[in-house]
Amino acid sequence: MDEQTYAPAPELTAQLLRQLRLITGVEIGADDDYFEMGLVTPLRALEIVALLERTFDFEVNTDDLDPDNFRTVHRTAAFVVRKAAAPTRPAPAPLERFLAEHTHDSAPPPASHR
Repeated sequence: MDEQTYAPAPELTAQLLRQLRLITGVEIGADDDYFEMGLVTPLRALEIVALLERTFDFEVNTDDLDPDNFRTVHRTAAFVVRKAAAPTRPAPAPLERFLAEHTHDSAPPPASHR
């Protein structure tokens, strides 16, 4: 990850520091690896993802769920900047998403029921 390319604003870093200190319950620095420190359980990781989605109004996709995106406040801020800069496309409807994830071109078409 090239964090220099997506240098977050100091205000964003400060906001995330406040929010992640509340989630972890510990005073952390912007470069502290709270995963390595044992402060983030899988449930807390989901809480961080939900916080980012609510706060910054974007969807964290499965491809985004690399722990390195969220390991420190600086990395999380860089992730937020990248997501904000990424072109947006409408999210597929739940059924379309399910079909796209669970069907293959070689699968036979569903039988018609009459």
